[in-house]
Amino acid sequence: MSHDMPDKSELVRSNVVTLFLTALFIVVAILFWIWSTPDVVDTSPVGALNNFNPFLTFVIEILVMTGVFIFATVTVINLRLQLTSVRAGWVEVIIMVILIPIITYFTFGVNAAGATLILSLGFVAYLYLLQE
Repeated sequence: MSHDMPDKSELVRSNVVTLFLTALFIVVAILFWIWSTPDVVDTSPVGALNNFNPFLTFVIEILVMTGVFIFATVTVINLRLQLTSVRAGWVEVIIMVILIPIITYFTFGVNAAGATLILSLGFVAYLYLLQE
């Protein structure tokens, strides 16, 4: 990995984009969570997806939470680099690996949390390979 510091404008632009995408994925996750309540599931888009294929809703929930993990992790890493001029360590990444599956567990259940954890660990392995 290079030791070059990106320009502040690049970091700001990257943080704005990743914050926007993190917020977008969080909003979609909250909408899926709200639409999955028993009161509105029959008339919501989640109900329509369940009628079409119940597995599709589960996969979308997992992918949305994995997107939250990816963009939130990149935001944390870039934000630390921007604020302290020190690259983020593995502590920040591990905190995100723990935090996002816990959020997924409370919103979508244990199966979605497990799958999100597996995909998140895959992204962490990718980040590790990028260091070489």
